[in-house]
Amino acid sequence: QESLIDKLITDKELKKRYEKYGLCDECKQIRNHFSCNYCFFQLNFKNWTSGNHDVDEFIQKAQLKAEYIYNIIEWIEYDKFEDVEYLAKGGFGTTFKAVWKDGPWTTNNSQLEREGETKVALKCLHNSQDNTTHFLKEVKSNILAHSTYYIVRCFGITKDPKTNNFIMVMELKNGSLRQHLNNNFNLLYWNKKLWSLNNIVIGLNEIHKKGLIHQDFHCGNILSDFDKFVFITDLGLC
Repeated sequence: QESLIDKLITDKELKKRYEKYGLCDECKQIRNHFSCNYCFFQLNFKNWTSGNHDVDEFIQKAQLKAEYIYNIIEWIEYDKFEDVEYLAKGGFGTTFKAVWKDGPWTTNNSQLEREGETKVALKCLHNSQDNTTHFLKEVKSNILAHSTYYIVRCFGITKDPKTNNFIMVMELKNGSLRQHLNNNFNLLYWNKKLWSLNNIVIGLNEIHKKGLIHQDFHCGNILSDFDKFVFITDLGLC
């Protein structure tokens, strides 16, 4: 016999979250593992805008669906960044590095709080103010794939105040695997090389489990922390 919960909650994803986390004590909405999305995010929707309806709607839906801390994306005003420096230019965009003064959300005793000053990469896609569909597709692919440590995380979206191009705010790594191998190949032990290969396999497997295909996979799109780990990035063609 169908239970009352089954009758009231027909969405499978919501039902799964209800069974794991229960209801918010304040608003009685279904929680996730770190907070109540309704209390924490939806009540704040009126306090920000990107100036673009599609971008606003995308962020809002992503925030309400976010089950884990690494699924959270947000609108970040450009003046929240300082020490912006040019890094590189490619066929589709330009990348800068900067310091995000507030930093991303983190959890402390089951409460969300800001991490504080964090170095980030700002990936500005050319003409993205006129082609938000392609831009948001890449952001969505990052959110879907980032259930493993070995995919570069997207923290949110901002906008260049001069060009109005939209920008992905990403984790900052030390450089590409290509650079790392060119500079250090003979200094690396085989166990380190095999560990890097293991990181790549885990990241690719997670992308494929989400029904995605990278389609632009090369060592320039694999980043390194020059210590132990490597990370897959640039999911724009997924």
